[in-house]
Amino acid sequence: MLLGAGACFAQIARPSENLFPGTTKGFVVIANMNEMIEQFNKTQIGQLMADPVMEPFTKDIKRQFDERWSGVYERLGVKWDDLKVIAGGETALGLVLPAPRKAALAMVVDVTGREEKAEALLVRISADMKKEGATRSEISVEETKATVLRFDRAKPKDKPDAPQKKTFYCLTDNLFCTCDDLQELRGILARIAAVRNDSLSDVKGFQVVRGRCAKDLAGAMPQIRWFVHPLGYVEAMRAATPEDRRRKESTSIFKVLRNQGFEAVQGVGGFVDFSSEQFEVVHRSAVYAPKPWEKSMKMLVFPNGQDFAPQRFVPRDIASYYTFYADILNAFDNFGPLFDELSGDKEGGAWEDVLEQLEKDPNGPKINLREELVAYLGQRVTVVTDYQMPITPKCERLLFVIETKDEGAVAKAVQKTLENDKDIKRHEIDGHIIWEMIEKEPEELPPFEISGVGAQPWTPPGGETVEDEEDKNPRLLPHAAITVSHGQLFVASHIDFLLKVLQPREEHETLTRSIDYRRVDEAIKKLNIPQKCARMFSRTDEEYRPTYELIRQGKMPQSETVLGRLLNGMFGEGKGKKDKVRKQKIDGKEMPDFDVVRRHLGPAGTVAISEGDDSWFIKGFLLKKE
Repeated sequence: MLLGAGACFAQIARPSENLFPGTTKGFVVIANMNEMIEQFNKTQIGQLMADPVMEPFTKDIKRQFDERWSGVYERLGVKWDDLKVIAGGETALGLVLPAPRKAALAMVVDVTGREEKAEALLVRISADMKKEGATRSEISVEETKATVLRFDRAKPKDKPDAPQKKTFYCLTDNLFCTCDDLQELRGILARIAAVRNDSLSDVKGFQVVRGRCAKDLAGAMPQIRWFVHPLGYVEAMRAATPEDRRRKESTSIFKVLRNQGFEAVQGVGGFVDFSSEQFEVVHRSAVYAPKPWEKSMKMLVFPNGQDFAPQRFVPRDIASYYTFYADILNAFDNFGPLFDELSGDKEGGAWEDVLEQLEKDPNGPKINLREELVAYLGQRVTVVTDYQMPITPKCERLLFVIETKDEGAVAKAVQKTLENDKDIKRHEIDGHIIWEMIEKEPEELPPFEISGVGAQPWTPPGGETVEDEEDKNPRLLPHAAITVSHGQLFVASHIDFLLKVLQPREEHETLTRSIDYRRVDEAIKKLNIPQKCARMFSRTDEEYRPTYELIRQGKMPQSETVLGRLLNGMFGEGKGKKDKVRKQKIDGKEMPDFDVVRRHLGPAGTVAISEGDDSWFIKGFLLKKE
């Protein structure tokens, strides 16, 4: 949100995507820095953050944001608050991958009407650089008549052999430009001087993503534009990370995804607007993945469906409800190569061995998983989330539901698979056969990470990372309960939540009768999107409450919520040691009671569409709290 909203401009004289190179892998533009703050402050969330009772919390959030921005500051010498002072138009930041294992960070700010403040910023940067021991010089380049300032940065005293860092600045044609690579800065200056065909706006993935979002916005200018080339961005982040802090590429999920054909995803990006179109927040995103697809990339088939109404078994008072269509049998058939590589099987065949063992091992379930189970599953998948009072690290509840083509066949396959497992307990409750996992000590698994992202924290280049150590990953759902009923396969995080869902209920007790759901449903209908492959509903106040309360209690690091596990995986400390967890990043002692917060958090909705066979479009919104 702090990178959030801005005013809508009817036209942009010099779109930033025309200035950045085609090798830009991560890109974000704010249309107008100061008007963005004004727009954000109009939202209920903005009003909440301005409430004096939230001051301790907002100060802590700002502190953390400044820490994250410090990576940009370290490389470019520009503070976040500087942008508020100098920006008169667009502010753009891009991570560039000009060559393998080489990354550059660039920023371009339209300072129209604030040129004197931009010049003053350069004076302050020069003073800061001098204090840090940098050497200042002025150079000329053929791409502009303006002077380019060059700063050769002092090497760390403890790393005299480290590469020499340099930062370059140029103020030209009402644009403040800075980059840590001279060649990339010269490229930007050349694109300012003349139209070229080597910019980000000339990249097919960017064009498709931007064009699809622009079509839905009907020509208006969004407050925020963003774009990522997913695997390219990860590679650029890795290249920007000092070598002594990088994960080994041989163990990175980046390498796995690249090998499994996920480089087919050529672009992900979108628009974000605050206090717009009668929404608190409205976002549009698109994904472009041209075929042919290879290996496990073929799993990603999400056909558009017809029925998205909440099933009768979904309770009225849940926190969130997500339903989507997926070609499950196709995903199963293409999962093998991914499993083989994740398991370290270079020759392939590990997945086939697992399936063969399940079918032929005399001590196993003797089940043909594909033919006896997966083939009888339908395409509609539903995820429901909730929590249990009181709020504790173990309060979150999850439910995964997959429709069946033949309920009896699926029930038989589930029984055949689980009945002889010593870690599974069988219950018969109200006519339902329920299989419950018995918690045991977590097994040690190999770390699952993305070079510099994932199982270790990442910050913008220059930030610190956690040491590369083994991690102990507990089972995702250690208390899972499974049953087949209502024509569905149910997998719940806890048996108590499963029983709640399975109990008979009157029509007025179902989610479809909820006022929040009906408001979101009406808003989705007005989007006029007839085809959908996914639809989401969230009561944001209920969905975020466990996280908020655990932060207040100082117990977020102990959380077993999905978010808690993600944060612990990313920012964990003392890895491999059971008696240590990460330190909580937010001081929650002075946070107000959640009742103060929840009145600012309205319901949210999102829809997704599969378009053709190579792209997806997603549109979502946040409504006002009533």
